[in-house]
Order: sequence, then structure tokens, then C-alpha cells
Amino acid sequence: MKNIVVIVVVCVVVAIAGIYFVMDTSSPTVTPMPSLSKSPTSSPAPATTQSPGASPQTTNTPTSTPKQPTPTPASVPTTHAVSIQSFAFSQPSLNIKKGDTVIWTNNDSAPHTVTGENGGPASPTLNKDGTYSFKFNSTGTFSYKCAFHPSMKGTVTVIE
Repeated sequence: MKNIVVIVVVCVVVAIAGIYFVMDTSSPTVTPMPSLSKSPTSSPAPATTQSPGASPQTTNTPTSTPKQPTPTPASVPTTHAVSIQSFAFSQPSLNIKKGDTVIWTNNDSAPHTVTGENGGPASPTLNKDGTYSFKFNSTGTFSYKCAFHPSMKGTVTVIE
């Protein structure tokens, strides 16, 4: 029984020593990381298969290139201008995006306001060349009028 244990121990030691000498531990294997640059990649050469006595045949092996996600451009807020002239708003109906700003300029000699009917803009009295700006931070349709001249009406529709 003692001889069997000695033989097993010797076999294990020889096996470990053999594995140690077979593997080259002095130079570690380095696997290159795939490049993240957008430079063109080359396809591997086509593989050839040949049966004994047959002419060589070429088979194309399909390769796939991982797709980089396309960044979505952020929406840049825009400023819109509405002129008040001849007792009217130059753009009585305006469609804008959420986060955009509207600037009203009074070009009349009479005073005017931009007064929202359901929230939204609420200017002070605008005398000649006076301006008022309002940034629309929520979606919806915002109606407004001039408090001095109720026939002057406008709407701003804000989308996402």
C-alpha cells in the first residue's frame, strides 16, 4: 500500500513538472484589444478548401463588424421673434419646440401687452420698441392677447 502512494505522488510531481516545462511562462500571451477607431477594417482572406484530386475552391466567410451607436444630436433651443405692428402680432400662430424662447417686440407707437389666457406669457406694458421674452418649458397650446386691444390674439403651440 505504501508503494502505491509513493508511485502516485511521483506521477503527480512528474506531471506538474512536465506541464511547467511545456508552458512558456517567461513571455505571457498578449491578446490585442479590438480598436474603437472608425478606420476601415480589412476582411480575412477567403478560406480555400480542396478535396483530393479536385481543383481548389474559394469560400467566402462572412464577417461582421460591430456597429458603433450613432449619437443623437441634442435639441438646441431656438429663439423666435414676433413683431407687434399695426395692432397685430406678426405671427398669430407659432409652432415651436419645448425649451424654445419667443421674443415679442412692440413696433407700434401705442402700448401693448402679451397676456396669456391659460398660463404662459405675461408681459408688462410694452411701449414703443419694448421687448418681452418667454421661454416655453412645457408642451401644449398657449393662447395670448393684448390686454389693451383684445382683438389682438395669438397662440404658441409647443411640442416635445
